[in-house]
Amino acid sequence: MNALRLSNSAPARQLSPFLLHWQEPLATQLRFQHELPGQLANRLLNVELGLYLLAELLPLAPPQALPDLLNGEGIVYEQRPVWKPRQHRYLNRARALLTPYMDRTRWLTALAKYDSLPTSVRAFGSHTAGSYGAELNRSILRSREELFRQALA
Repeated sequence: MNALRLSNSAPARQLSPFLLHWQEPLATQLRFQHELPGQLANRLLNVELGLYLLAELLPLAPPQALPDLLNGEGIVYEQRPVWKPRQHRYLNRARALLTPYMDRTRWLTALAKYDSLPTSVRAFGSHTAGSYGAELNRSILRSREELFRQALA
């Protein structure tokens, strides 16, 4: 009987409201503060979540390596360091949140669009592995970092 309850609780956790809407209310704030159209703020935060994941799990990997990390393949993934359980949880949660970016073409397109945004909006300078943007103040960077940490926890 317990096994049945456990198997039913896993899908419920995967579909939690936070998992589905982890970007809010920050996406709404970014949308109005920087006059971003449509879902651009949500996409920006998704890309930043991918870059944060790379910074946490493979700090020396280039931003283009995210699909390899999510798919568990490629030289970058094969030569990864030994991870702690928390880092394995991060990867598993990121696979659920960033499923579209398992496709390399989609990730590279999203990364190019992210690079085209003003630096005053971006938390990452995506040209360098794990580098944070220089134009955002520390409190904004800390709040975004905390949001990413909560989304992956």
